[in-house]
Amino acid sequence: MKKILLNSIAILGFAAAGLSQDNITMKIVGDAVDYSSGHSPYIRTVSAAGVVDFDIDVVNTTGAEKSWRLTRLNEASVPSVWSTTICAGVSCFPPSADNPYCSPAALSQQLVVANGDTGIIAFHSTVTTAATGTYRIYVGDCATYDDSMDIQIVSSVGIKEVKQYPNFSIFPNPADEAVNIQLNNSKNGTIKIIDLVGNIVYSDDFGMSSKVNVSEFKNGIYFVMIEAEGIKLSSRKLVVRH
Repeated sequence: MKKILLNSIAILGFAAAGLSQDNITMKIVGDAVDYSSGHSPYIRTVSAAGVVDFDIDVVNTTGAEKSWRLTRLNEASVPSVWSTTICAGVSCFPPSADNPYCSPAALSQQLVVANGDTGIIAFHSTVTTAATGTYRIYVGDCATYDDSMDIQIVSSVGIKEVKQYPNFSIFPNPADEAVNIQLNNSKNGTIKIIDLVGNIVYSDDFGMSSKVNVSEFKNGIYFVMIEAEGIKLSSRKLVVRH
């Protein structure tokens, strides 16, 4: 089971309670990547306030027909002003302050999927602020779980990105271990890398080019800010993905 930062000992105990994992496949509709337990989270980036929604294909490979309830677990990083709704089949469950939240036990509100068939979970989140919120969706009976999937929403709502200077480039982007920064029309400058909440995670002087180690950065979106002789402050978005 993937580790996540939980906001209480009670939630930690809940997360550890899931017994049977990695028995199904969970994919975003239109995406071939399996995001179920043991895989990387599904990451969605947004820049404007509103509803983020997508469907999740759940392929039953357990060997038997399943009637699943859904459990939504919010990390401590999910802002309290965000609201999230999940749907199993035709039944949608309204936003709830409960964390974790488990869907109703009525069979009519469960996700019923025959072995080898596919069911659909609909995910809706209303995003109003800049933050990175991580969710985990379990499928099971709210005590043991056949599998789970992590969802990370990276929001830059309300953050204005300065127009990029034409000769300022960064590569590779997304970056894993290191990122190269190139400024073509100035020999000296200063560089700052800022996360979505405004924290400066890197700052230094540099020449026409520089290589910055981002191996210790958390996955997410950052802004590379450049100020050099003879030009105005410029910025560009950087995605770090390990």
